[in-house]
Amino acid sequence: MHGLEEQFSPDIVFMSLNANDGAEGQSAYEQLTLPGHPSIVIFDAEGNEVYRGFGIFEEDILAEAVQELLE
Repeated sequence: MHGLEEQFSPDIVFMSLNANDGAEGQSAYEQLTLPGHPSIVIFDAEGNEVYRGFGIFEEDILAEAVQELLE
């Protein structure tokens, strides 16, 4: 994720949350009904979910999803 942050900042805001923190991360995990972690959810500027993925991710796949959002 850090490579993507460097590539797309400041156009995209990245958040990293811990699903087991008993606070904000766990609350987001439950509200989004994520089946496991790691999980990545991408939202557009209006807050609409445009991408959801689970498990280990290839950086190029995520970069493509982010780039599509910016276009």
